Amino acid sequence: MAKESGAFKLLAGLLIGAAAGAAAGLLLAPQSGEETRKQLRKEADKLKKDLDKYSNDFSEQAKKAKKDIEARLAEVKSKLQSTANDVKDSAKKAKDEFQENVGV
Repeated sequence: MAKESGAFKLLAGLLIGAAAGAAAGLLLAPQSGEETRKQLRKEADKLKKDLDKYSNDFSEQAKKAKKDIEARLAEVKSKLQSTANDVKDSAKKAKDEFQENVGV
């Protein structure tokens, strides 16, 4: 979970830095206002596509993590059920032996 948070922070920082750098470069460039606006729209569209791509990647990672956790929980549940059955069988066996020895 901490890994994903760190990766998300890194990705957000990179996207914000790229956007700020692109905007600063465009605003300081010797171009007309219309050309600058076109470039800003183009950069915004590119950043949106990148963000969509990375959000899909994170979504896939979250789905994989969920699936892995569910599998592990099912395994633990199975082991607990098996252990509970073993304890139950041992208790029944001990009860039966006690009844045989005591004659109850």
